[in-house]
Amino acid sequence: MKLFRRLLVAVTILGVLIVVGAQLKQLPGEKPNPAGFAINSAHFVTTSDGTRIAFDLWLPADLEADQQIPALVEGSRYWRATRVTTIGRLFNLFGLSAPGSEPDSFTRYFNARDYAYLKVEVRGTGASFGVHDAEYSREEIADYAALFDWIVAQPWSNGRIGALGVSYAGTTAELVTTLQHPALQAVAPLYADFDAQYGLVTPGGVYQPAFVEAWNSLVSAMDRDDLCAIMSSENERIEGLKCLIAKAVAGGAKPVDDPEGMALLRQAIAEHDSPDVQKMVEALVYRDSPWGNVDYTTRDALPYGRKAEIEASGVPMYVMTGWHDAATTDGALSRFASFSNRQTVIIGPFSHGGARDTDPYQPVAGELAMSGADQMRELEQFFAAYLHDQGEPPPVRLRYFVQGSRLNGPGQWREVTQWPPADLVRGDWYLHADGRLETEPPRASTAVETLTVDYTAAAAGASRWLTQLNGSDVAYLDRDTATATGLNFVTPAFTEDRELTGNVIIDLWLSSDREDGAVHVYLDDVAPDGQVRYLSEGVLRLIHRAPQSQPFYPQFGPAHSFLEADAAPMPSNVAQQVSLSLFATSALIRAGHKLRIAITGADSESFARYPAAGSAPSWQIHRSAAMPSKISLPFRDHPETASPATADTAPVHQAETPASLRSQLPALPAAPSETPAADNG
Repeated sequence: MKLFRRLLVAVTILGVLIVVGAQLKQLPGEKPNPAGFAINSAHFVTTSDGTRIAFDLWLPADLEADQQIPALVEGSRYWRATRVTTIGRLFNLFGLSAPGSEPDSFTRYFNARDYAYLKVEVRGTGASFGVHDAEYSREEIADYAALFDWIVAQPWSNGRIGALGVSYAGTTAELVTTLQHPALQAVAPLYADFDAQYGLVTPGGVYQPAFVEAWNSLVSAMDRDDLCAIMSSENERIEGLKCLIAKAVAGGAKPVDDPEGMALLRQAIAEHDSPDVQKMVEALVYRDSPWGNVDYTTRDALPYGRKAEIEASGVPMYVMTGWHDAATTDGALSRFASFSNRQTVIIGPFSHGGARDTDPYQPVAGELAMSGADQMRELEQFFAAYLHDQGEPPPVRLRYFVQGSRLNGPGQWREVTQWPPADLVRGDWYLHADGRLETEPPRASTAVETLTVDYTAAAAGASRWLTQLNGSDVAYLDRDTATATGLNFVTPAFTEDRELTGNVIIDLWLSSDREDGAVHVYLDDVAPDGQVRYLSEGVLRLIHRAPQSQPFYPQFGPAHSFLEADAAPMPSNVAQQVSLSLFATSALIRAGHKLRIAITGADSESFARYPAAGSAPSWQIHRSAAMPSKISLPFRDHPETASPATADTAPVHQAETPASLRSQLPALPAAPSETPAADNG
């Protein structure tokens, strides 16, 4: 019995020593660099109104005492990091990675190239104090002025700052240019929202709960420091013992480096009192609807509405988006076409954040059209030119990838210096009987197609809207089933390869027996073997159908104001002209393939139904000589004989090697044939 007691005491003492040793052993980020600074440290900066904002600072591990480097700032409403727990430190003691102790990929990459990296929690989130009144509020952006002042005062700073980030942080990176801070030299809005209201949460004025509800649950749990709610999913609820274990291993929001750090964290969380984002978005019926708890609209907060301030900064931008990443590409195109800031824009077949290839002509989980390493390399070259004086600034240009072009090689990257491209030519295709799209206008005096809206209709698959939640792949599946309850119209087979690039425009003459509704239109590629591939879609709430002659930013097709004064219910069974653009895309339509549009009135997977109650609308789509419903297809001409070194049509990123380009004269798209050619794709 004595032996057992002695053994128990010894084990207890050993356990205590291990735990104490684990707390004393430095984490990798706590170790000093040669300059004498901790590699990772957590701080507060106090803003002009007295709010304390938390941020993490990561410095290069080899920073020398007399070395001065630029800083990169990533600011978001998500946690900047998680705290390392006692168990986490035990992991570290035994040489394992402690949860919350390692820098993320951006931090690690830029630290290794002599940049300081700062991750910021905006007011009312994480360990930051204050209340988060609204996303991208002017107060939230103004807070960065104090942080920039803090950075340039540090002994390691060379006085130059860049801002970057994906998604929310990317929009923040663009908005901080409005501060006109002299130290801010370059920004990179990556997969960011130029107009989050009409490019993400209510595209076409149609509420998108699939994203909003999930995102609201996530950020509200973060603002409460509720780790278990964050880790829970539809399939598994983390609670009870599982929750305790999760907290013991993973921690929660990270406090700042202060003896009272945990107490300060609890005070900050108690102060947050964040509003319900879901209710805020549901209230955005119009562009001029109030935005949250601030006394202005989203237009006063979002980048498109702050154009004058952003242009006044003169700060250059590096922009990256994905063809199927919500509508981030359309925002990037509008900015490129209208903002005077020097811009380099990359558009590829990328999921949100660029981790997955979304080219519909490639296998799911296929190889990226631009590798992650190349994405990071080009981004760093942009910052190096402005913050390190290394290399030349990239030229003003827009580089985009043609989906479906990887049949016998790495695919085609094309480059332009204006948008739309100078050689873009549109062709009209009219709705005809038997689901045909023809270039000849209809001649019938009366012709209609009837559609009773099916509220259960769904796009089917991992959509462009859901990738915004976690960067997941985009793969629209079983297209024939997904569009079976709508009206489908198909072109004849094309006789030669054509590059479809830009926004497809839909112009419908539509009558309805209900006062409201939502038009959903899909564009698909139909191969000779019957395989259907999703290319794009468009959506418009019918009360917002009135055209806008002077849009708030460039629209490459029909524009709508979405203002309350311009909204109007549908008159009962009276034909109305309803025009909308599909989201921009680029795809090589190969010989033998057809293009198909599908017109529906719902997408139950992602969007709200309209009207919200009552019977489903019955529509009539007119296709007569007096009311010719049609689509407009944008094509570019790329002769096979063009020189890769000089033609605007040449791939500029094959084998990751750019080439200089010049523009070509426009050419009309080739006429399709009724007879399918051999399938080249």
